[in-house]
Amino acid sequence: MIPVTVTPETAALGIALGLVFSLVCYLTTNLSPGGMITPGWLALTLVTDAGRAGLMIGVTALTFLATKLLQRQVILYGKRLFAAVVLCAVVLQTTVMFALQHEFPLLYSAQTLGFIVPGLIAYQLIRQPLAATAISTTAVTLATYVVLVAGLLLGALPAG
Repeated sequence: MIPVTVTPETAALGIALGLVFSLVCYLTTNLSPGGMITPGWLALTLVTDAGRAGLMIGVTALTFLATKLLQRQVILYGKRLFAAVVLCAVVLQTTVMFALQHEFPLLYSAQTLGFIVPGLIAYQLIRQPLAATAISTTAVTLATYVVLVAGLLLGALPAG
């Protein structure tokens, strides 16, 4: 798949679509699909560069495992748990970025939100059943992705 550049308007619409689908998912199933902004961001990442989405999934898994190990040593709950998970994701994503930026310089251009998203997903994986979170995140992301790609292919959304 050839990476596509999307305009800021299309990116905002992708995030908004993800929010709507996330809200519908939450209201109908009482499951958070990895956080409210996550599906929109993942769908945009799939549209622009699927490799980056795969990297985010890997960092999410590492964040989840690191947090589970940390919970064996430290009492984490509520806001402390959220802060620890997101901080762990940012540290891991930054480490991966420094390791890969020389070989893949365009992989991390303007990717700020991508440093937080793995933490949001890992946080929900810790709070909710693993399979339910993975399924809801995947379903809502794919729904957002399908609408975005359809809009781009039909010319209803501007591509950069």
